[in-house]
Amino acid sequence: MKLQIAFTLSLIAATLTLVTAPAQAFSGFSFTTNYSPKPADPRKDIKLESVTYGGKTIGNFGLVDQAKIQANGTSIGPGSSDHGDDTVSDAYLPEGPKVEKPTNADVVASLGNLNLNSIIDTEDNRGTSIIDVYFKKAARTFYFFERGMNSDLKVEALDAAGTVMDHYTITRALFHANPTGYSLNTTEIDGAQRVGSYGLTLGHNVVGLRLSSDNTMNGADYKVVAKVPEPTAIVGLGLVVGVAALSRRKKNQLTAQ
Repeated sequence: MKLQIAFTLSLIAATLTLVTAPAQAFSGFSFTTNYSPKPADPRKDIKLESVTYGGKTIGNFGLVDQAKIQANGTSIGPGSSDHGDDTVSDAYLPEGPKVEKPTNADVVASLGNLNLNSIIDTEDNRGTSIIDVYFKKAARTFYFFERGMNSDLKVEALDAAGTVMDHYTITRALFHANPTGYSLNTTEIDGAQRVGSYGLTLGHNVVGLRLSSDNTMNGADYKVVAKVPEPTAIVGLGLVVGVAALSRRKKNQLTAQ
């Protein structure tokens, strides 16, 4: 019996180790953006409906619900809250404000919705913008959208203490290679610009991201949402139940011998 208990406990420990596997670095991927209406008016509301990649369609998104501006120039920008010229905020599809020097709350209002025409607009010649964004639930997969497809965006994964765990720079070439099919015309520009996309995933959940752009990166104009993670507790419980069943089966086999 003691041997059986030890065997079961060792299997459970191994299972939990798999569930809480060590961190892995960011890896990138392309996806298809599904939005409405189609065709989309660059000046009006555009709703993110879902994304498709790897033979699956994901439509349940985690949104930014907290932000902390680490650096954002002096009196003007470089990162600002912006929206489409003719967008109309309502309960169905909110939009963020038009603010040249946003607060933390303004950043949340800009990114914490599914309106693809509600973004953070970063100027390419006004210094460095560093903004930490946090999600209601920890996640490991994130979907980025960049208006113009001509800028780079540095992405760093943050733990609960704000410590950087991993980093990845999405280059303008990656955004340009993954067009979404729609364009945006916000209040800070004079015409519509196409939007590119790119996805990043980790081997572990993180609570937030640090998003950075500076003079060398051409001022990314971005939106980001997360994939709502699978409930790891349920996955772990299922594995533990499986281990227990395996232990019982082994015990029955030993008894029958």
